[in-house]
Amino acid sequence: MGDLTNLRGAVQRHSTPGSLVILVCAMIVFGPRMWDTIRGEPWIDNQLTVMQGSTGAILVEDLTLTRGTARGVRINTIEDEGGAILCSAEHHNSWLGERKRMWRIQAFVRCSPPLDIYRVCSRFSVASDSGRQRYFGPFCSGVTKPE
Repeated sequence: MGDLTNLRGAVQRHSTPGSLVILVCAMIVFGPRMWDTIRGEPWIDNQLTVMQGSTGAILVEDLTLTRGTARGVRINTIEDEGGAILCSAEHHNSWLGERKRMWRIQAFVRCSPPLDIYRVCSRFSVASDSGRQRYFGPFCSGVTKPE
């Protein structure tokens, strides 16, 4: 009980009733987002390019850029010209800073590339430190015509 008396005395010495009211109001208004606002929300930007490698394999160049560490789920898809999803794959991961990777298309979307015109897309679902979900995308490559 003595510890609480010391805490109460310290609060009374270093604050006014008005400042405590403002602090409580700020916590009610901002809630768990207050920490995200101070820290900055995580975000992701992504650029995808489909290309053919020197061995003839179809590759996806994947450039991911984040502010701070972003953790969550990434859904990669192959879509036809009209945007219909032909196949998809889900990856749980974390991203930090700028990262460039080359993927074989089968590893990126877990299916073979279609014989018709298609594009490759990614969507992200990222959780902030307060547990709030944010969604980014779709980020899509240009339309690719198989040879």
